[in-house]
Amino acid sequence: MTDFSQIIQQYKTDTESVFNCWFVDKDKSLKAFRTIRRGILQVIDDIKNKTFPNYFKGSSLEFVLSCIAEKN
Repeated sequence: MTDFSQIIQQYKTDTESVFNCWFVDKDKSLKAFRTIRRGILQVIDDIKNKTFPNYFKGSSLEFVLSCIAEKN
């Protein structure tokens, strides 16, 4: 097994890796991606409409980042 193959195997077996957290349980991941996508569109709308606040707490960006953090 080459070094690269070993790295890939380690990555795939690591339960905390992005591969396992985001791509193994496809149904939950797709739901999370949809929620994150809607949140990002809201951030864009807030910026375009000049309604994006000067603070992070309670902003649409906080929502998106919390969705990403909670997915793991």
